[in-house]
Amino acid sequence: MASIRYFIPEDGDAEEYPNVYLAPKNQHPGRPPTLGQVKSSFPLPGTYHFRFKTPIIPGADQQPNAMAVWMDFTDPHKCVGVWRNSIIAKVTRVSMENESKDYGPPPAAAAPRQQPVERAPPRAPAPAPPPRPPV
Repeated sequence: MASIRYFIPEDGDAEEYPNVYLAPKNQHPGRPPTLGQVKSSFPLPGTYHFRFKTPIIPGADQQPNAMAVWMDFTDPHKCVGVWRNSIIAKVTRVSMENESKDYGPPPAAAAPRQQPVERAPPRAPAPAPPPRPPV
């Protein structure tokens, strides 16, 4: 099992003092869990958006001066980011309501029905100016 460190800035949490929970083991040994596994095992009720601390240059996080970014993950089937052999998540609460645990593709949104546009009748040509008197 992988331990996941997370913090929720809106709740006053800080990265230096994270919360920790255990995520289920990935089906592929040696790889981090997928976003879907992280979401389904997240210990708090509600809907959340996850960002994971990830090196700017893949694999460079072991270097002393390596730089990290907070990467948004949206595909539930992709493995989450890892920083220095740890999974660190910055979590944002979207809703207090639980979302469906089915991480299949989202349903396609129906396009709004457009109303026909009424066209104004064509404008009549402007009358010709009166002729100038002879000089």
